[in-house]
Amino acid sequence: MTDRQKDASIDHILKQGLVKPPSLCQRVREILSMLGFGFIFWDMSYSICFTIPTLVITLLSLLFVPERFSYSAAAGIAPMLFLLITFFAETSERISGLYELKQTCRYTVRQITAVRVMCYAAAGILFTGVVAAIMADTVNEFFMLLPICLSMLFICAAVQLSALRLVRNGWAVAVISACWAAANLAVCFVVGEWWESFLRSVPIAIGMMAAVLSAAILVLQIKKMLMEANQYAIA
Repeated sequence: MTDRQKDASIDHILKQGLVKPPSLCQRVREILSMLGFGFIFWDMSYSICFTIPTLVITLLSLLFVPERFSYSAAAGIAPMLFLLITFFAETSERISGLYELKQTCRYTVRQITAVRVMCYAAAGILFTGVVAAIMADTVNEFFMLLPICLSMLFICAAVQLSALRLVRNGWAVAVISACWAAANLAVCFVVGEWWESFLRSVPIAIGMMAAVLSAAILVLQIKKMLMEANQYAIA
């Protein structure tokens, strides 16, 4: 029996009465369709009021970054939109005493957080493209810088989601965001020239592989949080 025949047999058996576990994409679509973006981006109106001016100032500051530090500056600022949205939205929810009551009987806080992080990371990809376009002088430089910025965004999101799986404190997102910003500043001040030289030496192919690997790690963390959350009533 071939693998295709085995898969067909398994699907047939499942259709006869067994419930097939939903895939990651099915779970995400189910949550988004059930809750809607209004719940996923809960209380985002005031968050946008803080986020947009901050991002404008951030993007304008890129114009004054010395050219010899353009790569390290872009890599450090690339996850900024993701960090800001997560900070304002998720922190305000987690410090609220009614946060647990906002979950539905079907989905837990962890599942909703995982979908939120995915949505915020998707928005961060657009911001990353803008950052790379501003800092790149040529088309070739843009395609060298973009995968580096995407890698930093996906790594930042994966680290934050991993920490949120372990920590339930309401200020966890704020602490993680501050630590990420401090780490980037420390790298720039301690090994700034070496870090800039290293980023500039990364070939496009290696940068793309790093971006794909980082994205895969983030997807794995989202999948873990969506599936593991089933064992928690409130997490």
